[in-house]
Amino acid sequence: MRAVLGVHQLPSAHQALKALLQLGFKDLELRPTHVMEHVGSTLGKYLLTVTETEYYAQYIKTEEAKANEVLRSFDKELQERGLTSKASLREGHVVNELIAEAQESQAELVVVSLKAQETLGHFFFGSVGRKMIFQCPTNLFVYKPTTAPAALKRAVFATDHSPFAQKSLDRLISLRPLGLEHITVLTAYPQNLTSALAPFVTQLGLDVSRWIEEKLHQENEGVVRRLKQEGFHAVAEVRGEPIHEAIESSVKRHEAGLVILGAQGHGMLEGLSLGSVTAHQVLHTPHSVLVVRPR
Repeated sequence: MRAVLGVHQLPSAHQALKALLQLGFKDLELRPTHVMEHVGSTLGKYLLTVTETEYYAQYIKTEEAKANEVLRSFDKELQERGLTSKASLREGHVVNELIAEAQESQAELVVVSLKAQETLGHFFFGSVGRKMIFQCPTNLFVYKPTTAPAALKRAVFATDHSPFAQKSLDRLISLRPLGLEHITVLTAYPQNLTSALAPFVTQLGLDVSRWIEEKLHQENEGVVRRLKQEGFHAVAEVRGEPIHEAIESSVKRHEAGLVILGAQGHGMLEGLSLGSVTAHQVLHTPHSVLVVRPR
């Protein structure tokens, strides 16, 4: 599997690499990519004097040399690990360039490192982070340094059992992250759903909450059986909580370090299979997130 790994600084790149290897993707081929975000040519043309332009050109030359050295060092480490690697230095908007690198190299995965609630270089900053989540055309692995690599062996896969969610499951299986030792298949339902269905279901003499949970458990068990057939150890869980609370509760209960979600569409208006859940999990939680986007 070919993966574009964003390299801003070596320490964070090393952490992301270690986490990626922990997931155990088969036949991994890496494209370590550093993006230089330069001051635009308009500024150089209209605001800088000749002398200042010369200083700026020297500054760019120095920064480019530093970036190439970082990439060479990282590429050398990959080769020593026996990994196929081809480093790339790009210039422009970091999200645009990582996406472009993924498209040009036909990568199946983009990998970045992110500190929860903070930014790492310019990878995630407000709308920039959201742009990566919504516009990255392929799968996205966001590693949080607060996640111990060993914890990535345990994951929570959140599903709403929609047709798109089933496609996300197929995509996850095709990626073959064999480093996952335990997957919790989680479905959450809001309490107001119980209230809405109560007038109809109680006429049949049924307990609404129990009826909903039984139906969702049946759906989850179907996913669990599919995962077990593919060699994964999986269990089902249904929680009567808002989705964010349910994910956090499940992560803690199962000591998971990874949340797996399916993302749909390439634009803000097309949404996600779980609403704004993916954006929240990527930008505001301490655990790592694997965003699966079906073909």
